[in-house]
Amino acid sequence: NQLLYSLKKEQKVLTKKYGNYTPIAVKIAPDLSLDELKNTVKTILDNKLDAIIATNTTLDKSTVEQHPHGNEQGGLSGAPLTAKSNELLIQLKSIVGDQIPIIAAGGIMSAEDAKQEFYDGATLIQLYTGYIYHGPKLIADIHKNI
Repeated sequence: NQLLYSLKKEQKVLTKKYGNYTPIAVKIAPDLSLDELKNTVKTILDNKLDAIIATNTTLDKSTVEQHPHGNEQGGLSGAPLTAKSNELLIQLKSIVGDQIPIIAAGGIMSAEDAKQEFYDGATLIQLYTGYIYHGPKLIADIHKNI
């Protein structure tokens, strides 16, 4: 809470100094329990941050445990994250409603995935792994199909 408070305070100072408001978005993990999610959202809203990015990588390796490198360290992104990220997005939207924009990220590998994110409550989407694998064509496909 202190970190977010300090960031918001500095944001106000920099906005006044430079005349340009730069939003602050917090990216949350898909591995949060419902209670952890509620507490995280409360902290974000209490500090009047500008957006929530749902979600970061997952530490849950159950979707890749059968692969030769399935238990390596680090978070998973891309297709193994899609279902878990969507589940958290639905919970998040039910908690925040329209109080703050939600930027969906995590497992958006196709136009259909992007469409689902918007259906589940996202205001915007962030592409990363899907863009790496599919390039600019993914953006064109999303634009054409949404």
